[in-house]
Amino acid sequence: MRRCLLDTAVFVYALGRDHPYREPCRWIVDALGDERIAGEASVSMVQEFAHVRRRRGGDVGRASKEARVVSGLCLLHAFEEPDLTLMLELLAAYERLDGQDAVFAATALNRAIDVIVSPDPAFDDVPGLERIDPLDTARIEELALA
Repeated sequence: MRRCLLDTAVFVYALGRDHPYREPCRWIVDALGDERIAGEASVSMVQEFAHVRRRRGGDVGRASKEARVVSGLCLLHAFEEPDLTLMLELLAAYERLDGQDAVFAATALNRAIDVIVSPDPAFDDVPGLERIDPLDTARIEELALA
C-alpha cells in the first residue's frame, strides 16, 4: 500500500451535508477503516477536525467523539521542531498555503510521504508532494491497490 497523508477536509466532507465530495470522501474513510488505504496524518489534523465539527455542530461531546474515531483511522504523527522549521519555510515560499496546510505538507515531507489526499489545490505548489483529489476516484482506488 502506498502511504498517504490525509487532509482534514476528507473527514469533514465525509460527515458533512450533501456535497460532490461527500461520497468520495466516505469511500476513503471506509477504505481507511477496512485498512485498504494506509492513511497517515498530523495530530494537528485531528485538532482541526474537532474544531471544525464543534464550530459547525455546536456539540462538544460529539465533536470529541468523532475526532477520536478519526484519530483511530490514521497513523498519527506528532508536530515536532523540524516540522515547525519546514512549515515556516513552506509558508514563506508558497503563497497559497495557509498555516495548517503548511503543517500538513511539512509533516508529509519530513516523513517521506509523497502523497496527500486533499481537495485543496494549494498543495499542488509544493515540490515533492503529489496531491490526489478525492474526486479522482481512479487515483484514490490506486492507493488501495498499491
